[in-house]
Amino acid sequence: MERERRMWFLGPLGGILMVLALSDCHQRGPVTKGPLQPVWEVHTERVELVSSDREGQISGVVSGRHEARLSSRAGGRVIRILVRLGERVKKGQILLELSGESQSQQVKASEANLAAARKNFARIDSLYKTQSATQAEWDRSRQALDVAKAQASSAQSVLDWTRVSAPFSGVVSRKFVRTGDIVGVGSPLVEVLEDSHFQVFAHVPVRWAKEIRLGQRVMFRTLGKEGPRTVPVVIREIAAGSDPVSHTVLVRADVVESPNSGLLSGLYGTLEIPVGKEQSFLVPRSSILDKDGLKEVFVVENGKAYLRYVRTGEPHGSRSEVISGLSEGETVVVAPPGDLENGSPVRAVERP
Repeated sequence: MERERRMWFLGPLGGILMVLALSDCHQRGPVTKGPLQPVWEVHTERVELVSSDREGQISGVVSGRHEARLSSRAGGRVIRILVRLGERVKKGQILLELSGESQSQQVKASEANLAAARKNFARIDSLYKTQSATQAEWDRSRQALDVAKAQASSAQSVLDWTRVSAPFSGVVSRKFVRTGDIVGVGSPLVEVLEDSHFQVFAHVPVRWAKEIRLGQRVMFRTLGKEGPRTVPVVIREIAAGSDPVSHTVLVRADVVESPNSGLLSGLYGTLEIPVGKEQSFLVPRSSILDKDGLKEVFVVENGKAYLRYVRTGEPHGSRSEVISGLSEGETVVVAPPGDLENGSPVRAVERP
């Protein structure tokens, strides 16, 4: 009976002791550890805030440095057009002719009047030398001769106006008349463009004009004969005043690239001018990953590389502007390996 009581008392206590013993044996067993991640050796660069020129973009138009629209200085009918559109011409070459019947008649009349005036002056001058004519008669005959010469010269000039010539060497860029047209004084006839020298003119906002200086070299982007082009231009003229309506300043810049065959007069483009300074983050372009249009970089934190989305701006040579996503003093991975994963351990090594 006594033995049964002891067994009843030890039964529950023995069970508890057995459970604790089993638990202690489980805790002291071998611990299973996961596979170690490899440590990647990478090149890194510290993110720093740099100051750079901020550029503004305005619309600009290409035109010839010398461009002349020839207008009629005498009325008449267009009887001959001697050039074609786009044809290259030389300085002084006749481009077209107008009828000059009335002008020819004026020339003939003036020449006849001049001949009579010369004959009369010769007679009076001979008499004056023998004191058979007075000083007043000699002065009147001399004055009549001078007037006749001026009238003859004027009539010849008007006749010459019926033959329109090129003021400089270039190409015929526009024609405004056809053979048989009747034109009056001031009517546009033909346009000649000097295609060896181009310029770009643009209307710059007043707040940006103060950042531009004469002789400054800027870039002009346009669409040339062979596709998109970027050409350097040099600021040649800056208007002293601004337009009271648009509040802009007229700026002209010479195209310095030679030859300029890739440009055409009238082309529109974008003139990039400095408009001040700005501070931004510039990182190596090789550190930026493009995944379906999303930009990412690996940022090193506590010995590990973590992916982070960033927003990029304009490229600057081998570097790219980062508008958001990074802070000054952080470290990015330069040219990360293709199989580097988010959260991988890394160790920075010096670049060769």
